[in-house]
Amino acid sequence: MLYKTLSVITKLFDRVLCQLLGQPSISHLETQLHDKNIQIRQLAEQEKALYRVISKIRASLELETIFRTATKETCKLLRIERIAVYRFYENWGGEFVSDFEFAEPGWDDVETLGNNTVWNDTYLQEHQGGRYRNNETLVVSDIYSAGLSQCHLEILEQFHIRAYATAPIFVGKKLWGVLAAYQHSQPHEWQKLEIQFLSQIATQLGFAVKQAEFLAKAEQKAAELHKANQQQEILFNLVAEIRESLNLETLFKTTVREIRKALRSDRVTIFQFDLESNYTSGAFVSENVLPDYDSALSIKVNDYCFGEKYAVAYHQGRIQVLSDVYQAGLKDCHLQVLEQFQIKAQIVVPLMKGKTLWGLLCVHHCRCSREWETSEIQFIRQLAVQFSVALEHSELLEQSRSQARQLEKANQALALANSQLEKLSKLDGLTKIANRRCFDEFLEQEWNRLIGTENYLSLILFDIDYFKNYNDSYGHLAGDECLIKVARAAQAVLKRPSDLLARYGGEEFIAVLPNTNEAGAIKVTKLIQKSIQKLKIPHIKTNDFQSFVTVSLGVAIQTPTAKSSAQNLIDAADKALYKAKEQGRNKWVCATKVYP
Repeated sequence: MLYKTLSVITKLFDRVLCQLLGQPSISHLETQLHDKNIQIRQLAEQEKALYRVISKIRASLELETIFRTATKETCKLLRIERIAVYRFYENWGGEFVSDFEFAEPGWDDVETLGNNTVWNDTYLQEHQGGRYRNNETLVVSDIYSAGLSQCHLEILEQFHIRAYATAPIFVGKKLWGVLAAYQHSQPHEWQKLEIQFLSQIATQLGFAVKQAEFLAKAEQKAAELHKANQQQEILFNLVAEIRESLNLETLFKTTVREIRKALRSDRVTIFQFDLESNYTSGAFVSENVLPDYDSALSIKVNDYCFGEKYAVAYHQGRIQVLSDVYQAGLKDCHLQVLEQFQIKAQIVVPLMKGKTLWGLLCVHHCRCSREWETSEIQFIRQLAVQFSVALEHSELLEQSRSQARQLEKANQALALANSQLEKLSKLDGLTKIANRRCFDEFLEQEWNRLIGTENYLSLILFDIDYFKNYNDSYGHLAGDECLIKVARAAQAVLKRPSDLLARYGGEEFIAVLPNTNEAGAIKVTKLIQKSIQKLKIPHIKTNDFQSFVTVSLGVAIQTPTAKSSAQNLIDAADKALYKAKEQGRNKWVCATKVYP
């Protein structure tokens, strides 16, 4: 009891002290804190609710499902009686969209806003969306205390609306519509968080509409591309067949069949003029037609109107496109011909053979009128051009094929000649082994191939000892013959297809041995040296006890790496050769070693 009394006295003392000091009391601060906590919880709950609604919106790509989900969830979360969507027209009038509305039970039988109700608000029309263009909301807690005009009140009463809040829906920067929340039964004091939530949902609906528009455009574009691709594929196949076929009857049947399938028309025909009739008569020589309609095949057509009025225009390339034959201003004689074949709409393009109007390619739509698309007209135009080419050149096709075969043979002979020329360009003219150019290319190729493999690449550089003396003593013809014999002897030593022997220059030769270590390179070096010694080519001025042609050899072995180059290997072989000569010739040197 004493504790309670002291607590009351303390609170009274605090209150009096706070009043004297001009500060809020503790109880007042506690109340403010309590209210703030409630507000924070409400805000958190609203954020969660918004997230749930957005998640459901984004789960679908279908616009009706998105709006139905959004209006239903918003209606339940705000605890109001109806959510509707108003969509603007181009003239800033508009309508409530029936598929997008949601109402709580008990109010769904009331006259709805959503039966695509047209509501042309003169203020919105005059001001092109009014306040909504500035992304402003409109809130009315009670229509009878909002100062609304009598005509406005009557419209709201018609739909039993007592309170409402609206938020604009923007698609990009364009005002698309309005998201509206309605209360029927009684006034409603709209809370700031409610209006904020309504605006956020409207923003998300704007994103959804934009996404749906993008999707619709993408699907339309995809459909157009698919259709265009189909037409181009058919055109390509027909053009190929037109250019290859010598049988016009087969060509005609293929053409009319594929065109009718591609354009989904009722009949496609090829009409050939009787040229002696001056374009007044002819017959359909090929056709593909649905079973529901009469065949025009082989029917003789006499149309004096065509010869008098249209033949010249078609000869000049005219294309006739009729969406409705009865609205085209045709003469009666022309209409009678069309009615004979149940034609309601058609495309007619000329078929030329050289400079002569040979006939017509006709696409008929018989069940009803039809708006022809530009791509369809272009498709028929392109095909007719190719078909005309086939008419003119069908008899020349075999000649073209014969010329093509001759050209192919000539190309093959030229390719063979070029190949042989390429081989000759890499051969030494005297010794018929690889020349310096071939060596350079081959060494670079093998060097790059072996980089990173840790395999060896070996070079053997050798030249004929005292070759100048040989030429001076025996003459240049004998010198050439000596070079040929040395090249053949060295070439016979190299057994592997991967090895290369080349004339390096003058009396110098070089052997490239891929994937060959030091032992292998030395073995080949010795064999080359011995094979040349066995030739026993006389040489009286060798400056030593032997009187035959000999060679000095330099050997270099290296593992190719990216940090070194093939030139390093050549330089090493050249230095080894130089050392072999210093040691008296008829020797070979590998690195720093000299061998007899």
